[in-house]
Amino acid sequence: MKNIAVLKCLVLLIVVAFPRFAVADSHQIEVFEDVAIPSSPGGESQKVMIGEVEDVILVPWTISLPARIDTGATMSALDARNVTVRNNVADFRLGKEYGDFRLQLPIVGWRQVRTAVGIERRPVVEVGICLGPKLIRTLATLSDRSQMTYPFLVGRNVLNGSFMVDTSRSKAVQPVCYPALSSSSLK
Repeated sequence: MKNIAVLKCLVLLIVVAFPRFAVADSHQIEVFEDVAIPSSPGGESQKVMIGEVEDVILVPWTISLPARIDTGATMSALDARNVTVRNNVADFRLGKEYGDFRLQLPIVGWRQVRTAVGIERRPVVEVGICLGPKLIRTLATLSDRSQMTYPFLVGRNVLNGSFMVDTSRSKAVQPVCYPALSSSSLK
């Protein structure tokens, strides 16, 4: 319990120290380069049971997205519409059903991804997510997932060592990294 309280205090400190990262204004969200996402103190050894589908929160924007947990995917993927790349920064929008927010994130690399129609080259960005009680900074590819049911795919890069997946369950845990904030605070 003490570790969770410490984590909550750290998250609130980040939000207070960097308020422009936590509030979306006019549906535009800026790049977050200096926001530190702490690892869960002492939580590395505790595995969290999650289901086949879970809600995640994009950090620091507190945008809630349903996510498919995919143990077969090497890397996570984020639904990104109208992706443009300039000066090694990906500029994209989330789907209308998730606020149509515009995000700009630095590209940390490119990845060849095998799809049903062949191989695609996709940009890779670093994003923060809250999954259950864990606040995680992870890599994710950007692609248009509008034809998919879930806008976020959680891959093995997030799951390894921290989670156990029970495919018979869905929404087994709620994201609790931001208890003082809710997505309804985003106008």
